[in-house]
Amino acid sequence: MFKYHSLALKNAKPQILKTILFSIVSFIVVFAVFTVARTFFMQYFMQMQLAAQFQQSSGPYLIIMILALLLGLLFFVFAGYQLLAGAINVIAKAISREDVHFSDLVVAFKKGKYGKSLLLSLITIGLFIVMYLIIVALNYLFNLALTPLFTSLQSAVSASDNAIAILLTIQIIILIIIGLITSIVSWFFFILMINYTVSLVRESNHSAISHFKNGFKGIKNGHKTWLKFFIAVLLINLIIIIITQPLGTILSVATGNMSQKVATVILYVAQIIIIVLRLILYYILIMGVVQYFLKRGEKRRKLNVTKQRVKMIR
Repeated sequence: MFKYHSLALKNAKPQILKTILFSIVSFIVVFAVFTVARTFFMQYFMQMQLAAQFQQSSGPYLIIMILALLLGLLFFVFAGYQLLAGAINVIAKAISREDVHFSDLVVAFKKGKYGKSLLLSLITIGLFIVMYLIIVALNYLFNLALTPLFTSLQSAVSASDNAIAILLTIQIIILIIIGLITSIVSWFFFILMINYTVSLVRESNHSAISHFKNGFKGIKNGHKTWLKFFIAVLLINLIIIIITQPLGTILSVATGNMSQKVATVILYVAQIIIIVLRLILYYILIMGVVQYFLKRGEKRRKLNVTKQRVKMIR
C-alpha cells in the first residue's frame, strides 16, 4: 500500500538532503509571502470589525485588505506557483535518480514553460476555491448534524465523575473523523495539482491544458492501483491529523496541573516536535504522489519485470 512512498524514498536517498534543502527554499519563500499577506489581511479585517462596532468608517481597512489579497494572488500567479513547481521538479529529478541542482528551482521561469505556468497557476487558484467551498460546505453539514448530538451527549454524561474525560474523548474522535473526511476532498485536489505540475516541469512539448489533463490521467491510469495508493495517502494524513489537533489538546489538558514554567516548556518542545513530524510526513506524501505520477501507477511487479528485461538487453 505504501510502496510508492517507500520507492520514492529509496530512489531519492542518495540526494535526499540536497533535495530537501533545495526544495524547502521555494516552500519557505512562498510560505513567508503568504504569511505576510495573511497577517495584513487578518489585522485589518479585525480593525474593520472594530470600526464597524464603533460606527466608524471602515473603507480604508477594506482597501488594504483587498490590496493584500490581490498582491498575494498576483505573487502566486507570477512567481509563487513557479517556485512550487521548481520544488516539485527537484523532488521529481531526485526520484528519477537525476542530478539535482539549485537551478532546477527556476525551471518554470524558463522560456516555453513560463507562459504555461501562468495558466496553470490560474487553474490552481480556481481549484483551491472549489476545494475550499466543498470543505466549508462539509464543515457546515458536520456542525449542523453533530452539534445537537454533542449537546445531548453532554447532558447524558454530565452526572458522571469522568464527564470531562468522556467529552474530551468524544470531541477528539469527532475531530479525527471530520479531519479524515475533509482530507479525502483536499488530497484529491492536491494530488491533481501535483500531477499536472510534475507534467509541466518534466514534459516540454505539451500545452497547459494538456498538462492539466495529464493530472487526471495520473489518477485514472488504467493500472487499478489508485484506490490503494489514495488510501495510503489518507492513512499517512491521518497520522498528521492525530498529532496536530488531538495530541495538542491532550498535552494541554495533561499539563494543566503542572507549574506554568514546566508546562510552557513541555508544550513548546511538543509543538516543535509536532511541526517537524508534520513537515516530514507532508514531504513523504508529496514524494509518494510524485513517484506515483512518474510511474503512472504501474504495479511494482511490472516495474521489476521491466528492469530485468532492460538488464538482459544490456
